[in-house]
Amino acid sequence: MTRVQLPRITVWVLGLAGAFLLVLALAAASLIWSIRQAALNESEAEAARFVSGAVVALNRSLLGVDVLLASLDEQLGLSLLVTDWIDADAANRLMRSAVQQNLMVRHVALLDAGARVLASSDSDGGAPRLGMPAAFVAQALAQPMSELSISAPVVNFASAERVIYLGRPIKLADGSRVLAVAEVQVSLLNAILSQGVSIHGLEITLERSDGQLLSSAPAREQLWGTRLDTPLPQGPNWGQAQRIPARLSAQPALVVAQPTLYRDVLIAASVPIAAALANWREQRNFILGVTLLFGLMILASAGLVLWYLEHLAQARRAIASSKAEIEQLAFFDPLTNLPNRRLLMDRLQHALSTSARSGRCGALLFLDLDHFKTLNDTLGHEVGDLLLQQVAQRLKDCMREQDTVARLGGDEFVVMLEDLAEHTLEAAALARRIGLKILATLNEPYLLQAQSYRNTCSVGAALFEASTPITAAELLKQADIAMYQVKARGRNDLCFFDPQMQASITARAQLEKDLQAALVNGEFALYYQPQCLLAGGVVAAEVLIRWQHPLRGLLPPVEFIPVAEESELINQIGLWVLRTACQQLAVWQDDPRACHLHVAVNVSARQFRQPGFVAQVSSVMRETGIKPHLLKLELTESLVLDNVTDTIAKMSELKRLGVQFSMDDFGTGQSSLSYLTRLPLDQLKIDQSFVRNIDIHATDGVIVQTIIGMANNLGLGVIAEGVETPAQQEFLAANGCTLYQGYLFGRPTPLSDFEALLTPAQALP
Repeated sequence: MTRVQLPRITVWVLGLAGAFLLVLALAAASLIWSIRQAALNESEAEAARFVSGAVVALNRSLLGVDVLLASLDEQLGLSLLVTDWIDADAANRLMRSAVQQNLMVRHVALLDAGARVLASSDSDGGAPRLGMPAAFVAQALAQPMSELSISAPVVNFASAERVIYLGRPIKLADGSRVLAVAEVQVSLLNAILSQGVSIHGLEITLERSDGQLLSSAPAREQLWGTRLDTPLPQGPNWGQAQRIPARLSAQPALVVAQPTLYRDVLIAASVPIAAALANWREQRNFILGVTLLFGLMILASAGLVLWYLEHLAQARRAIASSKAEIEQLAFFDPLTNLPNRRLLMDRLQHALSTSARSGRCGALLFLDLDHFKTLNDTLGHEVGDLLLQQVAQRLKDCMREQDTVARLGGDEFVVMLEDLAEHTLEAAALARRIGLKILATLNEPYLLQAQSYRNTCSVGAALFEASTPITAAELLKQADIAMYQVKARGRNDLCFFDPQMQASITARAQLEKDLQAALVNGEFALYYQPQCLLAGGVVAAEVLIRWQHPLRGLLPPVEFIPVAEESELINQIGLWVLRTACQQLAVWQDDPRACHLHVAVNVSARQFRQPGFVAQVSSVMRETGIKPHLLKLELTESLVLDNVTDTIAKMSELKRLGVQFSMDDFGTGQSSLSYLTRLPLDQLKIDQSFVRNIDIHATDGVIVQTIIGMANNLGLGVIAEGVETPAQQEFLAANGCTLYQGYLFGRPTPLSDFEALLTPAQALP
C-alpha cells in the first residue's frame, strides 16, 4: 500500500460509511413513522370501542328511564282522564314505587302545562322543589310526537347537585298534555360514561347535536349547559375518528362521536394526540438512541479503518527498524547492554565445540555481588541498577575482546574465557589471575548518586577442556556451585569447582529428601539425658532427637539438624519433638517416680521466629494436658540476641502460660547484663566448653564462677552441662552450682533406660 492509494481508499471508506449511515437513518425514520401510525390507529380503535360501549350503556340507562315515564300513562290510565280527574294519591304511590325500582332516578313528577306539580314521588306527597329550566316544560310538551326530552344540566335546589331532567309528554282524554318528568344526577351519568376507562388522557362528553354540553369526564361543571366552540361533524362518519380539537381541552386530538338512541344526544370520546403518542415517544427516543449508537459505531469503525490504513505503512517500516531492536532485547540485557543468558548459552556451546576441536582450555567465571539485596532494600532499586551498570562497565573494561561478559539476571554475572591454554594447570592459573583481577576491580569504590560505596563479590570458576566433554548447562551449574561455596566460606573470594562439591550437594539434597520421608515414616526417636542434683537424684531431662535411618542406622543430631535448619524442615521436626516430649511429660504426670520431672526442649532459631510459635506451643500443651511449669524451652544466646524485642514479647507470652526458659550454651555469645535483666529467664546453662577445662585453665574456672555468681544475683537457676569427671563436679559444687548434666550422671538414652534411673520424687532447686 502506498500513499498515492491512501486518499482513494479513504474516500471509499468514507463513502461506504456514509451509505451505511444513510440506510440506517432511513430505516430508523421508517420504523419511527410506522410505529407512530400504529399508535394512532390503536388509539382510534380504542376510542371507537369505548364510544360504542358507552352508547350501549347509556342507551340502556336512558331507555329504562323512558320506559318508566311512558308506563305512567298506562298504569294511571291518563289517556282516559282529564287534568282535574287525576288521582294524586295513587299517582304519588305509583311514582314512589317506580323510583325505588330505578337507581338512576331520584324524583319523578307529573306536571301540567304551567309546570305545576300534579303528582310526585316525594315521600310526603308534596311538590318537590324542581329546578328545571322554565322553557323545558313548554318545549317538551310542544313536541308533535311523544318523545323523551332531555334538559340542560341545572343545580338542584335541595341537594345543590347538578342534575338533568328527562321528560315525556302524555296526552289526556280532553286533548291536553301533561309532562312526566324524571330527575337524574349528572354524576350517575358520568359514572356510566367513564365505566371501564383505561385510555390515557381520554376526554368523554355527553352533548347535544348543537354542541351543548350535558356532562363530561373529567368533570368540567363550568362548561355544562354551554355550547362548545367546535361542533361535532355530522353525517356518515359517526363512530370514526376525526382529527379535530378535543371537546374539553381543545388540544389536537382523535375524536370519535356516536349518537345515542335519542338522536339529539351524542357521546364523544377525545384522545389528545400527545396522550396517544406517549408510548410512541419513548419508543422513538429508544430507536433514536440505538440509531445514534450504531451511527457512532459506524463512524468509529470507519475511523479505526482509516487509522489502520494510515499506520499500516508506518508499521511496515517500523517492523524493519524494530527487527534489530527485537534481536537486541532477545539476546542482550536491557539494563547493562550485556549478553543475556540466551546469548551466553549459545556462545558457551560454540566455545565448547571450539575447545573440543582445538584442544585448548577455557574457563567460566560465575559472579554474584555480595549483600546486593541489602543495598536494594536500603537505598532503593534505582541505586541498585546504577551499581549493576557500573559493575558491567568495569567487567567489560578488564576483559579481552574475545571474552564474553553476560548478565544472567539480578546481581549475577558470568565471564566466559576462551583459548586460555593447552594445559589445564596453566589455564587454571590464568583463570585465577583474571578472577582475582575482577575481584580487585569490583572492590574499588563506586560513586552512587554522589555517595561513595564499596561492594564485594563472590566468584565461582569452572574449567572446560577437550578431554572432558560437558554441556553448557552443566558447566554453568558447576560454576554456580563453586560460587555458592565461596558464599559459604565468607564471600569476597574465588573458588574453583571440584567434583567433591557436586557430591556434597547431591548428598545434601538426598539427605533433605530422606528427612522429609523420615517425618512421614516416623523414623525419629527421642533420647533423654538426666539432669541431676548433687546427691544424684534425677530432677529433669533434656530431650535429644535421634534418627533411625533405614540405611545409615542411628544418626545423632549433628548429622542432619544443620540441613534441617537451612530448610523449612526444622519447623516440622521441632514441632514433632515438642509434641512427643509433652506427650511423655503427660504420661509421667501420673507416675509417682516421674511426676516431678521437668523436661527441657531445645528450640531452633527458625522455629522460634515463625509467626505462630507461641500459639503452637500453647496448642500442644492444651492437647497433651501437661502442667506448663514442667516444660522448659532452651534458647541459645544467638537466638535471643538476634531480635531482642520480638524475643522478649514471645517469651513473655509463654511465661504467662507457665512455661520456663533456660539460656543454652551461656557464655559463648555476647549477651550483656542489660539483656539478661530484661529477658524472662528461669535458668542459665553453662556451656560445656567452659566446664571441660575448669580444672585445667584458670580462665575457664573464673568464667564459670562469674556465671554462677551472676545467676545467683539475678535470681536465676544455673545448670552445668558436659560434666564428665568428679573433679569438675566438685569445682561446680564448691562454687554454688547444684544442678548437673553430663556423662558423669548419664548419657542420652532411650526412654526405657532413662526411666530405670528414676527414684522417688525430689524437688528441683
